[in-house]
Amino acid sequence: MTEYTGFNNSQEWGEICIKLLQGPLFRDDNEPLFEKLDLWAKQINEYFNIIGVQLNYSREKDYAFLQENEDEEGNVINNLSRLLIKHPLTYETSLVLIILREELDKFEIDDSSSDQFILKESEIAQLVEPYYRDTSDKVKYNDLIAIQINNIANMGLIKKINTSSSTTKNLINDRIFLIRNIIRAKVDSQFLREFKQRLKDIEEGEIQ
Repeated sequence: MTEYTGFNNSQEWGEICIKLLQGPLFRDDNEPLFEKLDLWAKQINEYFNIIGVQLNYSREKDYAFLQENEDEEGNVINNLSRLLIKHPLTYETSLVLIILREELDKFEIDDSSSDQFILKESEIAQLVEPYYRDTSDKVKYNDLIAIQINNIANMGLIKKINTSSSTTKNLINDRIFLIRNIIRAKVDSQFLREFKQRLKDIEEGEIQ
């Protein structure tokens, strides 16, 4: 294991910092870089802590991402300027994320022989449908779900799987996605609490 030496040898892990600033890092996307992260995680975290950012790193779950050090109100601590862009999620995107988090939990509890949780776009639409008041226009509804799925994929929380399997030739528009474990880190207790408050506000008519 590499001995911690302050910021010496930063040239060894500078590329990792740049990648993390661009978005989450996954082992299955860039294994060589992730292996380097295994060696330099302590130095990288020390480096980012200076500017109010921490490394959220799971060697077991094969992902890493940066997050601001925030207080309970979501403000960056120590009056530092916000470095990472924080995109507020729509109600629809938040809903899909929460459902995917719940399904991921069920998948792991079921002790599946597979270590990858895969869902088709149509399956995600079916899971979300009970939470929509009006899904009579199926085309419109499916288009709406596709938008939310694209948003979540752009965040790096799910990954589209390309396949030419004969079983999918008749379902060319039914995309297949890997549901990544990073969702559990993103959809935490604070996220759930804020969403429940949002639901309450909607029910009370404060949000249209």
